[in-house]
Amino acid sequence: MVSEGIEVRLTATEVGFFEDYEDEEALEVGVRGIDDAGVRRSFSIQRSTYEPDEQEVQSGMDSYNVSNEQGFTVYGCLRRVWLNGTLLALEFAAEDAEILEIPARVEVDLCDSGVDITNLSTKLSEILDWGSPEKRPELIGLNVSE
Repeated sequence: MVSEGIEVRLTATEVGFFEDYEDEEALEVGVRGIDDAGVRRSFSIQRSTYEPDEQEVQSGMDSYNVSNEQGFTVYGCLRRVWLNGTLLALEFAAEDAEILEIPARVEVDLCDSGVDITNLSTKLSEILDWGSPEKRPELIGLNVSE
């Protein structure tokens, strides 16, 4: 069982972006790093570039998703996402954090990743501010297009 008070801090070693509007039809931000215990972790946050069809809506796949290094994937799982300088914090719904086998709160230190923070902010907003409105997380410190 995951406690909401427990968190993991990940030092990002690599942050990447993927955009494909024709073949894979996906937008993705990927993060790879090492946690405080020395465990290598990675996750991706992605969404489709097309509007979800009725089957995707009925199955709950009408939102962004988060996958971990083990391939576990959950849809619409984030409650809040903060970006403050070079610190990215992700707050997951407890039940989804359990599926991903991570704590409900993950902090990512982006300081040594070399990522363009402005670009990261824009890409995360584009991915997370999409799909089913009730599954969208609260975005704090990100460039949200209005």
